[in-house]
Amino acid sequence: MITKKDLNELQKKKLSLAASILYRSASLFDGTRSLLPLWGGGVITHGIPKFKKCEIGITEAAKIADKEDRTKDHLYRVTETAKYVIDKINESDLNISDIENLLLARSALMITTRTENNKKLKDALKLCKNKDSWQELYEKAEIKYELY
Repeated sequence: MITKKDLNELQKKKLSLAASILYRSASLFDGTRSLLPLWGGGVITHGIPKFKKCEIGITEAAKIADKEDRTKDHLYRVTETAKYVIDKINESDLNISDIENLLLARSALMITTRTENNKKLKDALKLCKNKDSWQELYEKAEIKYELY
């Protein structure tokens, strides 16, 4: 797991801002799942770090793909991360630092191909019972990977 000490100043600022936005807006979530991408696609995607230390593996297809066909997949789905963090905020007495640590704990990335990320994983997510389990997702998508 990475810590704030591993981040540069801009990454720390983004993480802190994301945690603050989540902290201040968590009470607005009324349980409507279709609203979660507002937090996931914006706050989570741009608030958690995406650098080499976050990468925990690579798919078999990405190993042999051209670099321009590779991308980084958030192993903890950003929408599920939004729900997870918002639920924790609403049921516990978390502070900004606690939220930052939750976000850092969920910043794992897998190097995949664009096709795996945009098609296979997206389609397989519909088949998952636990949408927060990246292992189940990769199994349903039939994507082989190697962990570092």
